[in-house]
Amino acid sequence: MKALRTTICTYAIALLTGLGLTTTSLLAGSADFAGIYGAFNASAGGAQISGTHTAGGQGGNSEVNEGKVGGVFPLAGYEVGFNLPLGPVFFLGAGHSWAAGGSVSLAESEGDALGGSNAAGSSASSSAFTLEASNLKEVYIMPSLSIYDNSAVYVKMGRSIADLKAMGNVTGAPGNLTGDLLGIGTIAMTESGIFIKTEGSVTRFNDIQIVGVSGTSSRVDGTPNIVAGTVAVGFKF
Repeated sequence: MKALRTTICTYAIALLTGLGLTTTSLLAGSADFAGIYGAFNASAGGAQISGTHTAGGQGGNSEVNEGKVGGVFPLAGYEVGFNLPLGPVFFLGAGHSWAAGGSVSLAESEGDALGGSNAAGSSASSSAFTLEASNLKEVYIMPSLSIYDNSAVYVKMGRSIADLKAMGNVTGAPGNLTGDLLGIGTIAMTESGIFIKTEGSVTRFNDIQIVGVSGTSSRVDGTPNIVAGTVAVGFKF
């Protein structure tokens, strides 16, 4: 039994050493990320809005269609932040990012999409409209783990806000979007401080309501979500 415990301990130490999780290695790896950083980023984003379209019909009757619409668009922007070591393994990042926005068209598709309407006197062409989100801003924290010298993994949690504009045959839309951000990513950094981040994230925004579709009392109630894959190149000062 003693020999077995010795063997297990030996393998455990070897595994930790191989993963860079021994104390000596971690002290160096965690400290490498400390300080202020800035980066430019590019993303491929996919947006989806799911909800209901309520159309006013003849005689005060209303018709409710459930559906969802979505689209893919590129994003580009910048981010700045600060990493604070919390020990030999962990460090905490906090930052802010900004990106240009994209648009999603809402139009009738087999009578089920959010922009469409089957109400009397309406049509897909008259009720179609486009939502455009711009100035997408995020504030976040990133609990991070150094796994090797100059390499780390992290979880991102934060809040997002964006300007929202409806274009087309509508009379009103929310002034902005707000929602929760959750992501996971990796960091690889050179000795000179240049780094590359790769990240996948999901942002779930609060419910929105667009009124006056087709110039009538019709409205759209929906929940917007954005899924994005991001690559950032930056420098740690």
